[in-house]
Amino acid sequence: MFRGTIFLPLAVIGLGSHADAADLAPFPPVVEPISYVQVCERYGAGYFVIPGTETCLRVAGRIRTDVQFQDFGSRPSNWSQRDENDVRFRARAYVYLDAFTETEFGLLRAYSETRFTSDSDTVRDDDEDDTLVDLEVGYIQFGGFTFGRTQSFFDFFTGATYGAVDRNFSDDKTWVAAYTASMGGPVSFSVSVEDISERVNGTFDAVTDLDGSGGNRWPAGVVALRGADSWGSAQVSAAIQEARPLSAAADSEMGLAFGAGVIFNLPMLAQGDALALQVQYAEAAMSYIGATDVFDSYYDGTRTRKTKGFALSGGFTHYFTPEVRTDFDASYAQVDTPRGAPQNDYTRYALDFDVAWTPVPGLEFGVDIGYANIDPDNEKTSEEASAILRAQRTF
Repeated sequence: MFRGTIFLPLAVIGLGSHADAADLAPFPPVVEPISYVQVCERYGAGYFVIPGTETCLRVAGRIRTDVQFQDFGSRPSNWSQRDENDVRFRARAYVYLDAFTETEFGLLRAYSETRFTSDSDTVRDDDEDDTLVDLEVGYIQFGGFTFGRTQSFFDFFTGATYGAVDRNFSDDKTWVAAYTASMGGPVSFSVSVEDISERVNGTFDAVTDLDGSGGNRWPAGVVALRGADSWGSAQVSAAIQEARPLSAAADSEMGLAFGAGVIFNLPMLAQGDALALQVQYAEAAMSYIGATDVFDSYYDGTRTRKTKGFALSGGFTHYFTPEVRTDFDASYAQVDTPRGAPQNDYTRYALDFDVAWTPVPGLEFGVDIGYANIDPDNEKTSEEASAILRAQRTF
């Protein structure tokens, strides 16, 4: 019994002794060399080469927490809306991906910004997740072309503060197909075709009571001339889009918008200081002046007439120290509605101010206070007031 038990292992050992030495695994085992991630410096800090490719990628993120106190302005600033929360909490996470690849046809870039938002105002259901996930930005750039969702090419200065109250300027992310050409030096010219789903405010129909906007028949057209150098940047832009009523009885109108702005860098005051000034004008395209609470046009039974308006806005950033800064935004808008429209002409001004402290790089604590005054013709003036406390970590 023992002899048979021992015989099989010995036979195996004997067969192994005649094997070619090259078939035997070396001892000790050879460890494969580690392939370290290569840093890619030509696009900025944080980029690395994806192993096995020629693509440089940067992965970044941000966590932001806010508490907002609002509606403590004078009457009738929503004081009667007892079911509305005047204290709101928010947690928001961002994931940023930015990839560059050098190709024989030029530089290829892909960028995305994904947001995860949870608000205390969201109705919580045990069977549903109350977190909103949205692709805020996602585009591809290649050979001067931009395709995807990004900031409208019409927009320029979109605010420096946290935004406790809305300011009157164009600030819209939308779907675009654009081409940007260098005009020599720091000047560029862009032509963009843009979706208007989030741009239209609709038409008021006094005959059929079908108020709102019809479906899109074609996108908006945007052109922009922009220059940037060490002193700052400047831009002039124009947009055209259809104001299509929901009611078939009303005729469509062509909405127009024009904008011009300049941002001055002010390093003589402090590193990072800047001053922004801009003016925007709109006809039947009121979102281009930040007026989203008024119809773009009015149909009185005979013809469709345009709502018109303009907005002046600006901002200032000042660093008291590299760790402490303040931002200030201001805007003024005047809106003229057609005679007979259900909404009156009005003026609105808004002021927003924040102070932020960065104790260590990437970590920020701040407070923002905003105030807005709305003065409609033949109506009582109303006010808005709001404050935001924020903690933010960027990495």
